[in-house]
Amino acid sequence: MSKKRNLKLFGKIILVTNCFFVSALLIAYLSPYISPEKVWMIAFFGLAYPLLLLVNIVFMLYWLARRRILFLLSFLTIIAGWKSLSKHIQFFPCNNSKKTENTIKVLSYNVRNFDLYNYNKDWSLNLENRNKIFEFIKENNADIICLQEIVYLSKGPFRTIDSIQKFQKANQMALKYTTSRKGQYFGIITFSRYPIINQGEVPFFSANFNSCIYSDIKVNNDTFRVYNVHLESIHLEPQDVHFAEEIGTRDNLKDKDIFKKRSKKIIKFLKKAFIKRAIQARSVRDHIVHSPYPVILCGDFNDTPLSYAYHTISDNLDDAFVESGFGLGKTYITTFPMLKIDFILHSKPLESYGFHVSHVKYSDHYPIECYLKKKE
Repeated sequence: MSKKRNLKLFGKIILVTNCFFVSALLIAYLSPYISPEKVWMIAFFGLAYPLLLLVNIVFMLYWLARRRILFLLSFLTIIAGWKSLSKHIQFFPCNNSKKTENTIKVLSYNVRNFDLYNYNKDWSLNLENRNKIFEFIKENNADIICLQEIVYLSKGPFRTIDSIQKFQKANQMALKYTTSRKGQYFGIITFSRYPIINQGEVPFFSANFNSCIYSDIKVNNDTFRVYNVHLESIHLEPQDVHFAEEIGTRDNLKDKDIFKKRSKKIIKFLKKAFIKRAIQARSVRDHIVHSPYPVILCGDFNDTPLSYAYHTISDNLDDAFVESGFGLGKTYITTFPMLKIDFILHSKPLESYGFHVSHVKYSDHYPIECYLKKKE
């Protein structure tokens, strides 16, 4: 008798837990529509979407294995967010046509300072990954290249801009240095094989290290405005990132004081970044509205497709991954599943094909690329 009672109690606990995660997933669907300036907590649900999705899939499979109709709880919730799911995963192969005369190949890549400091090893001057990134860019042979987190040293082997211009033959460029120290310059840059007839900046008054630049690029008889965006970073230290990735492990849980202290720090930094990105995203959107040309927007949003920042910027723009990608759209190299924070967006008069994520680990981001052309 007690065994049956225990089974009933266990079933109730599972059901209540399932309902909790269903509610959390539904809240995640709201996160793109509510500014973190008003309700910042909802942004965390959007960030946790991949995890919430996986947990609901597990519950669905659990109830199916038990042949219970309760599987519909998670199943219907997942289906209700199909549009959100499609921004993370594309289930069907797309058009992967090759470059033709009327297409532009676009590459976007956060190069993490060309791994100048050898982040994953001993923080010493590193040329290995710099050379690999150079080789990748050279072989990729894109017409327009948008790089975030670049570094240029006035002396020595990290005269990176000079090197890329030389082997890429991309004499046209738009550049914005956000910080500098002791002959080291950090920022974002756009290279183009086509003439840049105008360039400028979208001011981020709330940022110290992040920015957005635009370039009006003349391609044959057409002109496009290309935005290169790097939205607010979280600015966590490496040990904080490692803690977040291993947050459920025994090592992290055994010291409650350290766990509490680091958790509070991460939440504080995330909250601050969510709010700043909301402000920056509106600045970019308002600038795009006044663009006299079709828009191509590339960059590192530091936020996912279920975020207010993405929803705001992508207003009236198409996502190249959704239009022509296949498989997982993950672009950030971490243990977190499906973390997609790098994007190529474009105006509706353009169409994309052949969107591709290159799984090379020379930075903490994967490079993304696609072909674009005007709709006929």
